[in-house]
Amino acid sequence: MSTRLSGRFLTIDVPLERDLAPGPCGRLVQVVDYDAPHGVWYTPVDLNAPTVLVQQGLRPSEADPRTHQQVVYAVAMSVLERFEKFSGFRFRWQGDDKLRIVPHAFEGRNAYFDKRLRAVLFGYYRADERDPGANLPGQMMFTCLSVDVVAHEVTHAIIQRIREYFSEPTHPDVLAFHETFADLVALFHHFTFREVVAEAVATSRGDLETGSALLDLASEFGVSTGRGAALRSAIGSERTPDAFLHATEPHERGACFVAAVFDAFLDTYRGRIGDLRRLASNGTGVLPEGALPPDLVDRVTSEAVSNADRILGMVIRGLQYLPVVDVTFGDVVRAIVTADQGLYPDDAMHLRATLIESFRRRGIYPPGVSSLADDALLWERPRSPLRLTGDAANVDLAPLILEATLDLDVKGTASFDQPHDAPTDDPPTNDTPPDDAPPRTKSATRGRAYLARFQEWGVLHAYELGLDAAHKIELVGARIVYQRGADDQPRPIVVLQYAQRRDDLEDQTLTAKGTQIPREKRAAIRASATVIARVDGEVRYLVTKPLPITDSPLLQAQPDPVRALAAAYDQRGRRRLDAIRSWFGDVEDRDPLASWVDGDAALRLDLARLHAEAAT
Repeated sequence: MSTRLSGRFLTIDVPLERDLAPGPCGRLVQVVDYDAPHGVWYTPVDLNAPTVLVQQGLRPSEADPRTHQQVVYAVAMSVLERFEKFSGFRFRWQGDDKLRIVPHAFEGRNAYFDKRLRAVLFGYYRADERDPGANLPGQMMFTCLSVDVVAHEVTHAIIQRIREYFSEPTHPDVLAFHETFADLVALFHHFTFREVVAEAVATSRGDLETGSALLDLASEFGVSTGRGAALRSAIGSERTPDAFLHATEPHERGACFVAAVFDAFLDTYRGRIGDLRRLASNGTGVLPEGALPPDLVDRVTSEAVSNADRILGMVIRGLQYLPVVDVTFGDVVRAIVTADQGLYPDDAMHLRATLIESFRRRGIYPPGVSSLADDALLWERPRSPLRLTGDAANVDLAPLILEATLDLDVKGTASFDQPHDAPTDDPPTNDTPPDDAPPRTKSATRGRAYLARFQEWGVLHAYELGLDAAHKIELVGARIVYQRGADDQPRPIVVLQYAQRRDDLEDQTLTAKGTQIPREKRAAIRASATVIARVDGEVRYLVTKPLPITDSPLLQAQPDPVRALAAAYDQRGRRRLDAIRSWFGDVEDRDPLASWVDGDAALRLDLARLHAEAAT
């Protein structure tokens, strides 16, 4: 990528895919460049062609669609690579699917991820006639050339893959979290361009809050549409709870969370460069007039980049500790703290403490906790010992861990994946494929066996997980995750996700035509549980979202401690159900289509609609 005024280029380094096909089409990403408004297929770029490789990619040009394809592929792969780095597992879409990216999908000031198409769609538009910024009035602008927009939308796709029910809003924070996480990844992605960070450090004399666009999101998009400023900024708002307490729109609520994270980033960044400022100012901390010495710029840049990586890593690792449904920002705080405390118990850099304090000042903290100390914010542990091994649904984790370890290699095959790739209602089997069977076939067979075992374990312990054994339980995901701690040693954990849809609790009222709302047009109400276990099978944490428990013979057959636990979950579930129904009612009241379109208004809240409203 380049800028017109400076003439300089920015380079994104991504892993070489030797079998990358024209498009580009690789292991995770497939660029499909069909210009629908004009009915044109653009020639796909071949990034492995010798003439392209020798110049490290095509020279950027707004007039050449192939360079647009190159940009979206490179940014997408860079985001995915960083996600794998911090999350601790080899990322995949479902089965052999790839994320489709369409650089010229439509005319319009928008870009969005479409979960039905499993594609990221980018629009193009004319720059504002009266205030186009550094562009010609009416110049054709392409959202696919905005690094921030590409990173933001690809992150939406990643969230959909690992937490698919976060696209079902049951709380104001659900879609706001989608926007928040996508903004955080896009903003922290700026720090992968060391030369950009160095320029920001030099220009601002080390004060990244001033004189720098480093912490602005989608500046080129915002300016070209007549806003006169970036689409959003991570800085510039007061550190008070007022904005968060009154925000209802997802982008507004998400902006408060993003601001809190960057409050923590800036506070820790200042602390990390304090000694450098003192050394450069003879102990006063006040830098002399004039340009900063290049060596000082380089050292400060290194601190900014490493600090950005550490905080982004905290947020990404926390994803594994989130509930399966109905996420709130309080849940996100607890997830980040629980994940980080296990890896960095001493918090030597005080990042966790600083982050918690930043959230508090913005009014973001979990309800019902006794304090903001680490121990109070950790997720619940099982009330009685709970293990994945040693009971009727005994799961032999050793082969699974071995395959997950091998799978960390780029050429490894998945040991198992989310159950949408293979049926989970097959009976458990210990059948071993023949040695000469293709690796993927053997892997898929073992995967089905493990998924069946985990499914059986979830049903067996339903009431201990806050679920209801009288209703169908779905194994949403199962994964081995390797995360690195302060001693730089891997910490493998087992992450299981369970959910169940409660049709009996959903709105069964009749439509205006006197017919019942079909299931696919009802907003789903689900209970869920995320299980975090050690590799020896011991369950360490439970992240539950319960609903009222049915008084059934299955419950009455449970021992007294389990029935008592189910009663406690039942009370929590009733409060949660009341909150969901109240929010659904608020959404219905505000929806102008509610009076003449069948189906719940909450179903009409999606990312494409939110992005269209934000763009206008």
